[in-house]
Amino acid sequence: MSQPMNREQRRMLKKQGQEVNDAGQVVDTKPRKTKTAGGGSGSGSRVTEKGSGGDDGGRRRREPAAAEERTSPGQFIREVRSELKKVAWPTRPEVINYSLVVFFTVVALTVFIGLLDWAFSVSILELFKA
Repeated sequence: MSQPMNREQRRMLKKQGQEVNDAGQVVDTKPRKTKTAGGGSGSGSRVTEKGSGGDDGGRRRREPAAAEERTSPGQFIREVRSELKKVAWPTRPEVINYSLVVFFTVVALTVFIGLLDWAFSVSILELFKA
C-alpha cells in the first residue's frame, strides 16, 4: 500500500496534466498535441492543442483556472505537523554556537562602523576647521 499523496504532490501532477483517482492511481488527463498543416519542419506547421482550431496565431489561449479544492483547518494542521516532522532541526549546541557567531559578528561590525564614523567625523571637522 502506498502512502497517500499530499496537496502539493497532487498540484504538481495536475500541472503536468495528470491526476490521482479515488483508488490512488495516476490518470493522464492532459490533451494530446497534434501537428497541423503539413508535417515536416520548415513547412510552416505548428503544434496546437487538440480542438483549438489552429486559428489563434500560434498563441495559446488561457483557459479559466479551475477552482482549487479547499482543505479543512484540521487537514491543514495535520499536513503542517507532517511537514514539520521532516525538518532537520538543529541541536542545542548548534543553536548556541550559531547564536554566538551572530552575536560576535554584529558586535565586530558595530565597532568597525563606529570607528569609521569617528574617523570620518574627525577628518571632516579638521578639513573645515581651517
